[in-house]
Amino acid sequence: MFRGGLKWLVKRALVMILSVGMLAATACGDAREVEEGSNIEAFTIRVGAWFIDDREFMKQFQANTEQAYKKLYPHATIQWEITLGNAYFGKLETQLASNSAPDVIFHQQVVSMIEAGYLSDLSSEPWAFRFIPQIQQFLTYNSDKDEFKIYDGKVYAASMGVGIRGYWYNKTLFEQLGLKAPKNMQELLEICARLKKDGYLPLAAGHKDRWSLVMHFETLLQSVGYGADLSYGVGLTEGRNRLDGDEVASTMQFFETLYEREYLNRNALSIDWMQSLELFTSQQAAMIMQGPWLPGTVESKISSDAERFELGFFPISDENGYYDLEFVSDQYVSVNAASKLQEESKALIGAMLSDDAYLPFARENGLLPAIEGLRPSFGNPVMEEVFRYAEQAETNQRWTSFISTESHNLLLEEAQNILMGVPFERENLVPAQKKLEEKLAVLKQLKQ
Repeated sequence: MFRGGLKWLVKRALVMILSVGMLAATACGDAREVEEGSNIEAFTIRVGAWFIDDREFMKQFQANTEQAYKKLYPHATIQWEITLGNAYFGKLETQLASNSAPDVIFHQQVVSMIEAGYLSDLSSEPWAFRFIPQIQQFLTYNSDKDEFKIYDGKVYAASMGVGIRGYWYNKTLFEQLGLKAPKNMQELLEICARLKKDGYLPLAAGHKDRWSLVMHFETLLQSVGYGADLSYGVGLTEGRNRLDGDEVASTMQFFETLYEREYLNRNALSIDWMQSLELFTSQQAAMIMQGPWLPGTVESKISSDAERFELGFFPISDENGYYDLEFVSDQYVSVNAASKLQEESKALIGAMLSDDAYLPFARENGLLPAIEGLRPSFGNPVMEEVFRYAEQAETNQRWTSFISTESHNLLLEEAQNILMGVPFERENLVPAQKKLEEKLAVLKQLKQ
């Protein structure tokens, strides 16, 4: 288990403000200088992604990457093949299976793609072992299966940054009402009561998008679980902690309180996250639980100064004020193992990780750099607020990594039922615990 990761990052960041040239030389390996007369052949290199849309900072990321790459390959053309949203992943799967995928691919499934043989080994790249510890631990492949031992200890992807999930709130409204960011679950409920009394929807939720509910539930239990036991995840596998135990039960009860007292919109399961964002940006709702993309998305939705308000952030805490700010990294980039442009593709990832491309991308996306020792100059004050919370945070391995998929799905079904008005009963958690025990029994037999 990795603990104290973001504290470590902050300490390193405060003493290591790297210059432009230093990052290019040490973190991203732009040491492939173009010699006179070299790299003169023209070629087209393809990049596949799902998130590079028409927002200005995304266009700037493309331009910055192209400019950095031109220093290495002056006559290269980068062909950006963008398929927005979930449709990209199905398309990528088909392309990989037919050896027609782009040379450089953005994705979210590092382990499964390594094991499928789709990714090139990037371990020799200068940046490959420069990530913050928790991300490095994930990116450095490790398996207990003999068939995959050939991949052990190697790196096959780079992370474009880490984000933090939590509650974002209308700080302007809070100040008008004399409210301050809550420090624990009880204070949050008290603020919700005050907001409702004054005619505001306390919390906007758009859980028609299932991932939004998953994120809210997982993040809350991350703090509640590890607040009760700093080895909560391991405890689930050892029987010391249970999915029908106090931690999961109190998490479900918190959701039930939000629903019963109408602290979140009753149609939470009927609207998507963008509709919940509209409740927030129109100032009908005072808070919203979302990921690191929230500040940039709010900014793009507000079109006039009259609609503008100051944004604030606070983490999801347990009843004692403990919070676990887990790292969230969902934009990984790799080289397609079937590409005929292996060295050129590796160099392109290096260009993406160069200071001119990487730091603005992280900043505008609301991300903290995944490369150790870096701290961007945030354009939005709320990100400095996020960073201050991060200085005091613990970071533990996600509790979901210790349980079975079946158990996870059963817990989410229960949370969904609560938001449909079905009363919570603790015995409803027993099936999830039984599925976990079945998984653990199978794993035990395999080890014998």
